[in-house]
Amino acid sequence: MKKRSMIATGMAASLVLAACGGSGEETGGGEAGDVGVSPELNVAFNAQPPTMDPLTTTAHATRIFARVIFEPLIDLDAEGEVQPVLAESFDVSEDGHTLTFQLREGLTFHDGSDVTAEDVLASLERWVELSVIGSTYFAEAEIASPEEGVVTIGLPEPMYVAPQLLADPGQMPHIMPAEIVEAAGEGEVEEHIGTGPYTYGDWQADQYLRVDRFEEYQSPEGEPSGMAGEKTAYYEEINFHFVGDDTTRMTGLQTGEYDMATPIPWDNIEQMEGDGNVDVIPGESGLPFGLLNKAEGPTADEDIRRAIIAALDTEAILLSAYGTDEWFSQNTAMMPEDSDWYVPVEGEDDDFYQNQDLDAAADYLEAAGYDGEEIRIVSSPEHADRYDTAVVLQQQLEEAGMNAELITADWSTVLDTMEDPSGFEIAISGLNNWPVVPSTMYFLNEGTQGTTQSEEIFAANEALTSAEDEEGATAAMEELQEAYLDYLPIIKFGDRRTANGLNAELEGFEYVTGQGEVFHHIRPAE
Repeated sequence: MKKRSMIATGMAASLVLAACGGSGEETGGGEAGDVGVSPELNVAFNAQPPTMDPLTTTAHATRIFARVIFEPLIDLDAEGEVQPVLAESFDVSEDGHTLTFQLREGLTFHDGSDVTAEDVLASLERWVELSVIGSTYFAEAEIASPEEGVVTIGLPEPMYVAPQLLADPGQMPHIMPAEIVEAAGEGEVEEHIGTGPYTYGDWQADQYLRVDRFEEYQSPEGEPSGMAGEKTAYYEEINFHFVGDDTTRMTGLQTGEYDMATPIPWDNIEQMEGDGNVDVIPGESGLPFGLLNKAEGPTADEDIRRAIIAALDTEAILLSAYGTDEWFSQNTAMMPEDSDWYVPVEGEDDDFYQNQDLDAAADYLEAAGYDGEEIRIVSSPEHADRYDTAVVLQQQLEEAGMNAELITADWSTVLDTMEDPSGFEIAISGLNNWPVVPSTMYFLNEGTQGTTQSEEIFAANEALTSAEDEEGATAAMEELQEAYLDYLPIIKFGDRRTANGLNAELEGFEYVTGQGEVFHHIRPAE
């Protein structure tokens, strides 16, 4: 873990953050004359959300669209620091057992009702019940409001990473009116009412989602950065068009039908970079990997998993998927180099992962008693980079003497297959964004896809999330990475970068590591 202090993230005892806390002034809404408000922004995106309820899915599209409508108590800035949003300030008690949030005064929901501590309690309790992070790490927490405008989260044990987990964008604990939360029960919310700079407008399946400018929006203060700081609704409406076809998306950007298109396929990046009307904006977009089946079949044997790693030429795989090394890096570590959680991998461990060694692969196969059992690689052509990865992976495993079969299917079928240990040995997948806390990577946890069964990983995970201070968290992260490299729950091919296209007459789009696309700062260029 890098030694940049995490004190600024709000995880140290008695820390109070108020730099971004709002005063209740309407800095993002108000009359159209207050800011240069344009009629509409048209964004072409390659997928549509399965729902707009952020707690009932982990879908990336839901995450990034929902956060222009909803807001949490705290969120992350572009540097990954935790900052207040609906909270005026927050602090962690000296003993680490209590997080206290002072709510901003005068906040209203899109329906005009006041934001109260009751709404916050209902929203947080729903988050604990329905979200993976909430149910895993906060199930025993006591959420209360000792006085109006104040909310506390009592922890049975100190948890240094608690603020980071609360700010994780995967299934953000967005604040909604209590009556909407209560009406939803264990199901999805039927009304999408938040506090964000845009209100829910219209959703036409397979076509678009429209959000409308919230005239009474009350923004947090501070320099705009990631999902923190001041937010301004620069458009009367934003239309998110669901455009799965790459050619249609790129053509629409070049002709001006769309103001933005994301992502740009790697094969089209050079073309877009040569178009003077388009700015290509890169971003660190997570890790492509092969999920290994540890429950049954050949890959349940650790020597087979090591044979697979030894057989890999990861550079060739990444070049086939992403074209040039501008769009990937061969990073063996669990986390990217700009992360606070980055632990470098050096020496023999790095050599083993990054350098193909067919002799070593043969030795591991012999140790496992491999006798030509089929190794099924499952991938979907809907994700071109993942399919290209699978093709080269199959070739390399066959070169190493393994009986590798490539099975292709639509992405939903691949997801279903990953839930069934009898259906695959390797499933080509990935994380679209880096986790805020590494422990939340699903393949490091029990009872998830791939069936990780490593007591060493589980113990290190527990040590990280239960650490009381930075020193303990740092030591646990080092142990977690060591256990991960020893057990090999996945084949990590490297780190991936993405490209986004923005009309050259606009500015303000951010692609933030760990957060993804941030749309609400887009505005006409000055």
